[in-house]
Amino acid sequence: MTEQRQRPAPPETLDDDPPVEAVMTRRLVGVDPATPLGIALRLMVAGNVRHVPVVREGRCLGMVAEVDLLRGLAARQGPFGAATLLVADVLRPAPEVPPGTPLHEVAARMDRECTDALMVVAAGRPLGLVTATDLVRALAGRVR
Repeated sequence: MTEQRQRPAPPETLDDDPPVEAVMTRRLVGVDPATPLGIALRLMVAGNVRHVPVVREGRCLGMVAEVDLLRGLAARQGPFGAATLLVADVLRPAPEVPPGTPLHEVAARMDRECTDALMVVAAGRPLGLVTATDLVRALAGRVR
């Protein structure tokens, strides 16, 4: 059996797998974990986004997706009446990737972790967010 060595990609194909920083969303709408769900949802609608990082003192604690907020709002009726749920109540982990991560690795990570969004982080600070929609746009050749 012969051993196969991987060769680096030829230079003409390197642009086919740009780093995540080339396609990520840089304008982030963040929320504090103590934000009520209704306010967070209004911020998402106003910002035309479906995911928001949950940030306290410049550190990303996790993220919430539009679906998390909707489920929380739908389930807030408790046995003693309506409960005021906060973003912290529906917070999910925010998987992170560094800005130089190639898109094929980002897509594989999303698939492996069953998520449609990853935080792009450097030195513990959020730089951006990459979503499945960003990957589809990149694949379609619409990256600006």
